[in-house]
Amino acid sequence: MTRAEGTGGGRVGGRLAARVGRLLRSGRPRDDAAFRLHLVESAVLTTAAIGLSAWLAPEDPFGVHAGFPWLWLMPALLSLRFGTVIGLFAGGLIAGTWFAVGATWPSLRSVFPQHYFLGGLVLVVACGQFADVWHERLRKVREANHFLSERLQALTRSHFLLQLSHQRIENELLVRPVTLRDLLGELRTATQREPGELPGGRFLMQMLSQSCELEAASLHPVRAGRPLPDAPARLGEGAPLDADDPLVRAALRTHRLAHVQADQAAALDSRYLVCAPVDASDGERVALLAVERMPFFALNLENLQLLTVLLGYWADGLRARTLVRRVHALRPDCPADFALEVVRLGALRRNSDIDSALVALVFDRSPESTNLAGQVRRMPRSLDMVWEIETREHHVMVHLLALAGPAAIEGFLARIEGGLRAQFDTDFQRARVGVQVARLGEAEPEWTLDDLLERCRVPVPARLGATGSPPPAPPAASAGSPSAASASADA
Repeated sequence: MTRAEGTGGGRVGGRLAARVGRLLRSGRPRDDAAFRLHLVESAVLTTAAIGLSAWLAPEDPFGVHAGFPWLWLMPALLSLRFGTVIGLFAGGLIAGTWFAVGATWPSLRSVFPQHYFLGGLVLVVACGQFADVWHERLRKVREANHFLSERLQALTRSHFLLQLSHQRIENELLVRPVTLRDLLGELRTATQREPGELPGGRFLMQMLSQSCELEAASLHPVRAGRPLPDAPARLGEGAPLDADDPLVRAALRTHRLAHVQADQAAALDSRYLVCAPVDASDGERVALLAVERMPFFALNLENLQLLTVLLGYWADGLRARTLVRRVHALRPDCPADFALEVVRLGALRRNSDIDSALVALVFDRSPESTNLAGQVRRMPRSLDMVWEIETREHHVMVHLLALAGPAAIEGFLARIEGGLRAQFDTDFQRARVGVQVARLGEAEPEWTLDDLLERCRVPVPARLGATGSPPPAPPAASAGSPSAASASADA
């Protein structure tokens, strides 16, 4: 055998061992408490099956001489329900029971039935592998749906804010020259720059005072599911939060905004008019808003909807602050929304093995390339995000392909090149469009993005050095000419 053949065989064996290990690990729940519960459940059911078999057929309690090994149906069903590990545990209980009672049970004083137990083991493993494969597929689908639901919720809030912004412009432009869009931009900036426990909380309260006509309100941080009595951000004068107030308890119990018109019984004993939990899109609660005074005519459905959406928008920005900071430490000019999606998709790849990728298209500064970039700008997928970067020599378009594996990357590039060929009768090579691909993998996503931009020869802005000491150097990356039509993938 040659050295190349031995190396190839070792790689195939290593991939097969890794595949088997992943399937076995997928049969075990991620929650240790659930795994222990499954073990107890399988032990009880298997013991009950053995006892029932011994009661029905004392002369052959394990069904060795029966026409069908009915006792192995229980480990097979447990394997189909919980996976290979639980099924093997149940089969081990049957074998252990045979050795434990074989010396005392008269009908079991015979030769160990090897074919009986081997056949049962094969049945359990086959059922378990079937269950493990589908459990893994279902888990990936759930993770992908969870990511899409978060995107949908954030998009719904943005759409509602856009609608309200247009209504405010039409109805109150003469009275309030500042638009809701400008206020949201200032709120996002304050959330990213202000220190403290609730960054941007004071500006949020001023914004709510102007947009929702709040007169006396307080914003309380939430720890371990309970709001703190002290308020880092407050409008007007007020006492510490009363955690036993009926409206406060109703808001925390229902996870929704509670006000005096919706709960007349609680309004009689409450000192608050509105209590609203501040939840991010992923369900994490960051604060509680308690309103003590506001105009009577401001307590309407439209105003309360605006209040809820503004609080959710601020909570999403607060949740994303720490994630975006990791990318901005390497690339401070990266848009906040793009940086947030890169970090979230990187975590989705590590936790659920769902692929995503970064694809960079590098154009030169000629007028023809400008037209090509404009055509590409009109062809992204609905889930994708695009970051356009201008340098002295090139125009770089970085596409973030969410939930995209190798086939989706090839399809995306083929679609872009097909559009250029149909519109301009050219392709990547003739138009001297550089293509660089980086798949989000086990490495940190911010390093993957930085490595991709280095291969595209995008310099880091000079203001990075002014923010403090730079982060440690990223791992070495292969350099490619951005003007060449080459594609490189980072696994």
